[in-house]
Amino acid sequence: MMSDVRKKVAYLKGLVDGMDLNPENKETRLLKEIVEVLEQMAEAIHDLHEDYEELEEYLESIDEDLYDLEDEVYAGDEDEYEEDEDEDEEDEEEEEDEGDYIEVECPKCHEIVCFDADVLDDEDVVEVTCPNCETVVFVNDEDEKASAIEEEPPDPKDTDDI
Repeated sequence: MMSDVRKKVAYLKGLVDGMDLNPENKETRLLKEIVEVLEQMAEAIHDLHEDYEELEEYLESIDEDLYDLEDEVYAGDEDEYEEDEDEDEEDEEEEEDEGDYIEVECPKCHEIVCFDADVLDDEDVVEVTCPNCETVVFVNDEDEKASAIEEEPPDPKDTDDI
């Protein structure tokens, strides 16, 4: 392609030179200048194309060297990489097994109590107590909640900040 452009410009130059044009004529000077500019542009494009090909070869050699270097550096690390992947998968499975938790503040000691959200779906009556003061902080049955709340007398310390 690049040689085609140079050939075409050379052909145009030959046509202009072969024409019986008056060298003093403005149009003749204009045509010769246009052909000269085209010739310079074709040569510049040819040089750019050669530079591009050299750069492409150089890039390919760097790519091959990098590939060889990766093989040398990471050849023994494949087992370690697989072990890391296995550990990541185990961590993800543990996180999935942990499930959802509910946090409730103890009305007596204001400690945050966490418990499994599956308690909400349990058909049996389940009471969750504060590990700090043994106060019932949650009951999964509505009737039991009301009676548990009524059984707990308010702590005078709790009313101080009201």
